[in-house]
Amino acid sequence: MSLVYITRHYENIKNIESSAEYYQFMKGNSTVKPRRSCRKKDKSRAVIKLSDGKILLTDSNKSEHKTMGYSATPLREPCEFLRKNGGVKWQRKRDHTCPKRDEPVLPVPRLEDLKKEKRDKEKKKVNFIKKNAQCIKNSPAKWHSPKYIDFHTGTPRELKNSGLVPQYVCSEAYGKVPCYLRLYKKLVTDKPEVCKMEQVQLAERCKFKDASIRQLPLEERDNILKGLKQHFNNVFKAYQAGSLLIDTISKRLRKSNLEKELRQLEHDIFLLESNPIIYVSEY
Repeated sequence: MSLVYITRHYENIKNIESSAEYYQFMKGNSTVKPRRSCRKKDKSRAVIKLSDGKILLTDSNKSEHKTMGYSATPLREPCEFLRKNGGVKWQRKRDHTCPKRDEPVLPVPRLEDLKKEKRDKEKKKVNFIKKNAQCIKNSPAKWHSPKYIDFHTGTPRELKNSGLVPQYVCSEAYGKVPCYLRLYKKLVTDKPEVCKMEQVQLAERCKFKDASIRQLPLEERDNILKGLKQHFNNVFKAYQAGSLLIDTISKRLRKSNLEKELRQLEHDIFLLESNPIIYVSEY
């Protein structure tokens, strides 16, 4: 692919490579070797040529229009090869300014201070093995519990709770009534009074004047009947889902409990269906 230099938009570029102007322009730009384009857009830089011959490198985005290079790579003049300080001089644009800080910058610590802090930290480290050994040395001696030997093999046994030494006679609770017996005695003595009070309260409630009886509404009766039937169906499903082989006690107990519950539900459903008018006590 050839590089075409367009200066005017109305000119014909069909035979522009054969003209002398094009070769003169190429020769004038042949002093600088074409720089390879970076692969990443972020690393690409814009190049500005200064008047003193230096090339200024500035930050910019990658150019949108790039070419594949020259059709014929231009060569340098023979006098330009191996010349001292003849290469391209690059200069970075210094447009960066550091932001001002409101807080003062802390001074850099000296190396001696850092070493001193490290030594102090090492001194503060606790040697737990040495500390535990010192604690064991300073701790009071532990005496073993008293024991006795009354067998020919010499096996030691605990003297406490053996009956050879008076133990309960010397205690403070010896010869006194235990607390649980005192509480039981108090309950027994107070029981008749409590029974009398309950009987008086029951007699007052059972009087016809104070006793309030209401008729159960039909809606409430239907809801109770519906709930009993639903519960009966759930229990009957659980009864049918049980195992046929009853070889353990738990299976027998479960089956007997389900049968009792089904009988009670059948009795309650029959009672509600056979009696449309039901009276309920308030207390």
